[in-house]
Amino acid sequence: MKAWWVASLLLGLSLAGPPAAASQDSCGVGPPLPAYAHNDYQNARPLFDALALGYQGVEADFHLVRGQLLVAHDRHDVQPDRTLAALYLQPLQAWVARCGRILPDGKPLLLNIEAKTSGIEAYRALVQVLRRYRDILTVVRDGTEYPGPVQVVLVGWYPPLTDLEAETERLVAVQWYADAEAVPAAPAHLIRLVSLDYGDSIGWDGTGIRPATAAPALQRLIAARDAVPGRIARLHNVPVNAAVYAMALHTGVDLLGTQDLTATRDLLSGVR
Repeated sequence: MKAWWVASLLLGLSLAGPPAAASQDSCGVGPPLPAYAHNDYQNARPLFDALALGYQGVEADFHLVRGQLLVAHDRHDVQPDRTLAALYLQPLQAWVARCGRILPDGKPLLLNIEAKTSGIEAYRALVQVLRRYRDILTVVRDGTEYPGPVQVVLVGWYPPLTDLEAETERLVAVQWYADAEAVPAAPAHLIRLVSLDYGDSIGWDGTGIRPATAAPALQRLIAARDAVPGRIARLHNVPVNAAVYAMALHTGVDLLGTQDLTATRDLLSGVR
């Protein structure tokens, strides 16, 4: 699959037809892209724009405000009706009830969640909300994983891994930065994502000579992914550029983060 995407980028091939229109009334999802919607809640239609264009995941930030998980990047932007449940969990639960799955290939949709309010209180509030939607989530009970249509991954603060492993029922996995320190030899149902901040680690914008640091950084990411079956390698803070995308996918990166959904879709599908 990755080779196909690289060929599309390098040769300018195009996919047939426009993306399917994802709505609350249909099961249509665009052809799958090796990408996820970063800060998805800033899009005109959170979740549904990403699904319509074939994104395999979305990312949402929340602030804990008077017991509510309010979705926003900055605390001053929170709105009482934009809760994590209203924007994501309720629509996903309704989607699964109607369609039986979310992504057309049956893989779980990644719901990356970053707690802008750090600490155990925010984590407990999140878990309390997630329990109401456990029927659609990947769940780990007593060390055994039960896959669901949605995989929640904590990409911000989370409790120590030992505390998470000790939970009788766990509704989340976490990410680990591959360039920070050695990635623990934990199962993929605990550390699902291994990540790299492209801007900090590589920073090449796709023009001029590729920096010598690019290949080693990407190889470390892929090695961390391959060390444990089931992990996913992602890049975020990635420039929307065909050469950068081709380099990343050729190396083996699974998911590219983007905030420009249409431009990224066009590049990945060879429309441009």
